[in-house]
Parts: sequence; C-alpha cells; structure tokens
Amino acid sequence: MNFATFGLDHNLYLIGIFSIWLIILYIGKVILNEDQQRMLVFFLIAVSIGQELIDDILRWNAGIWIIAEDLPLHMCGFSLFTSVFAIYKKNQTAFELSYFWGLAGGFQAIITPDPNRFVLDVSTFWNFLSHGIIILNVLWLIVIDNMRCRNGSFINTIIITNGCLFIISIVNTLLGGNYWFLCEKPGGESPFIIGDWPFYLIGFEISGILLLGLFYIPMIILRKRDTNFAIS
Repeated sequence: MNFATFGLDHNLYLIGIFSIWLIILYIGKVILNEDQQRMLVFFLIAVSIGQELIDDILRWNAGIWIIAEDLPLHMCGFSLFTSVFAIYKKNQTAFELSYFWGLAGGFQAIITPDPNRFVLDVSTFWNFLSHGIIILNVLWLIVIDNMRCRNGSFINTIIITNGCLFIISIVNTLLGGNYWFLCEKPGGESPFIIGDWPFYLIGFEISGILLLGLFYIPMIILRKRDTNFAIS
C-alpha cells in the first residue's frame, strides 16, 4: 500500500484518527482508574517523542534529512513538546499553548495536508500520527484532566506566538530554512493561504488570530458550564 496517496485513503485516515481519539478518551475517562490513566499518559508521551525520533531516522536513512527543514521548529513541533510537558506536569501555560497551537495547526495539517512533505511512502501515515498525537494530548488534558484555558490566554498566546515568529525568522535566516512558513508559503489547499510572499503573511496573521479566537469559544463555554455545574 502506498501511504502517499490521497483521495479515499485520506478519508480513511480521517475516520481512523477520529475513531482512535474517541476510543482512547472513552477508555481513559470511563474505564481506567487514576493509576492506569497515568500509565496511559506515559504511553502517550512515549508515542509523541518516539514518532518524532523515528521520522528523523527514516529521513536520515533516506538521505533527505536537512537541518533547514527537519528540526521540530514549526508550530506543530512546538506544540508537540508543550503538549508532552503539559500532560506530564499539568502545566497550565503549556496546556494553553498546546491548545491553541496544537488544535489550530494540527487540524489544518490533517484536513489540508502539505503534499510537499510526503516524500516517503509512509509520509501520509506519519502526517496523521504526528499531528493526531498532538490533538489527542490536548483532548486528554481537556476531557480527562479537566484543564481549561484561563481568561486572557487568547491574548497571551497571540503575544507569545508573535514573539516566536520573530525568533524563528532569525533561525530561518541563519539556517536558510522556512520554519513557520515565514519565507515561502506551504503547499496544500488551505483557504488561509492568499497571495505570494510576503503578502500571504498578512493573511496568516489575520486568519491565525481569527482561528485562535474561534478555538477560544469552546473554552468559554466549558468554563461557563463548569461554573454553573459547581453552583448547582
């Protein structure tokens, strides 16, 4: 089977990843006790870090790993490690960054994947694994650990994100890279990619803020629901 194909295979991956999320969250919430939940957390951490290392090894062995492209310095790379730190330490700031970065970036990568990254036969599979585990980590924190984004987390994330963009722009200059797609727009069919460089960056900024705001709405609803439940 060629994992780099799209069409029906892509739809099957979507169905599969959604099913896995639901099954693991159900098991963690309904079936497992606290100690067993902790064991599953260690498993999620192992998968999160392990798949990143294996992907690097596969690319290295294929002779296509290059420092300008394959360091975990994209938004999803950042959110992978913040989500791992969050599920291990239950760190609030790490959770909030993982929530906004992981969901915004992860869902886009799954729904409108960048075909330029699919140079290996297992690339499509790895795209769903690497981004799916980020989203699963965040969902675990929400559903199992009952973590919620604080008031002001939306604004804080925008400020931190723009600070990261500045730092990454320096890294791109030093390495000749395109991390966070600051130097060249990504492939795929994302509706947020409008125009060529540098004009698409304006759309990135605006659509990014709108997208983060959209993901903030469920947190407002959940906090209100939790408050009403506590009062009742």
